[in-house]
Amino acid sequence: MNVVNPLIIDQSFEFVIMLFAGMTVMLFYDIYQRVKRRLKPGGKTEFFQDILFWLFAALLTSSFLYYCSFGRLSFHAFVAFGAGAVLWKKYFCGTIG
Repeated sequence: MNVVNPLIIDQSFEFVIMLFAGMTVMLFYDIYQRVKRRLKPGGKTEFFQDILFWLFAALLTSSFLYYCSFGRLSFHAFVAFGAGAVLWKKYFCGTIG
């Protein structure tokens, strides 16, 4: 009987969760860009909004990372996050109306 190593299961779980984290951050980024285009804020307001968005994105990403690996950073987590962001941009970017 073949048994899968628990380390492989943990890393696969972390990869899937961080893939969805990248897609989620890009979803919120697309929504933020659409709102920003519609409202057309000024220079200082736009800067403040950008800072707030990226703080929100960092908090969201760290929440996903804490959920899947108790906040431990790893190379495959970065790769999965980047792959999720690229997948969102390539396949789902124009779906938000």
